[in-house]
Amino acid sequence: MLPEDILVRARRLEPAALAEIHDRYFVEIYRYVRYRLGEEQLCEDITGEVFLRMLDALHKKRGPETNFRGWLYGTASNLVNDHLRARYAQRLEALENHDQASDGRHPEHSYEVAWQQEQVRQGLQELTPEQQHVLALRFAEDRSLEQTAKIVGKSITAVKALQFRALASLRRILEKRV
Repeated sequence: MLPEDILVRARRLEPAALAEIHDRYFVEIYRYVRYRLGEEQLCEDITGEVFLRMLDALHKKRGPETNFRGWLYGTASNLVNDHLRARYAQRLEALENHDQASDGRHPEHSYEVAWQQEQVRQGLQELTPEQQHVLALRFAEDRSLEQTAKIVGKSITAVKALQFRALASLRRILEKRV
């Protein structure tokens, strides 16, 4: 949690306070977005957009009042969901024809791993945004139940139930695909 003076200074748009917020939260917001989307350049763009929106909100005197981390995660989640809705209809990847990958493995192995990761990523996209948000915080960010509950604004019991339902749904989705 940020010290209160940084929050006050950020609301006054002081560059040092804004830089401290950016430095403190950029990497974890990027990891969260990367877990949900997986495309490096896109993740950088969306993470940057999160901080631009924070700056815009502060400029308009509507920024986060107490929980910057929660506000940033919520904004990141909304931007990821918007992006996923926009590209929902299409997803094709070309498989290049190589004898061996750069790591010495056969392309079948590399393709199989990539295919499995893509199946999980697509399965995650079929979950509700709230379920995706909780799984990303718990597993990509390795957040505790307490931290996750605080970020999403729910009780620990509600987060446990949401996580359980999300994992059960993901399991069913993946089993249908096999």
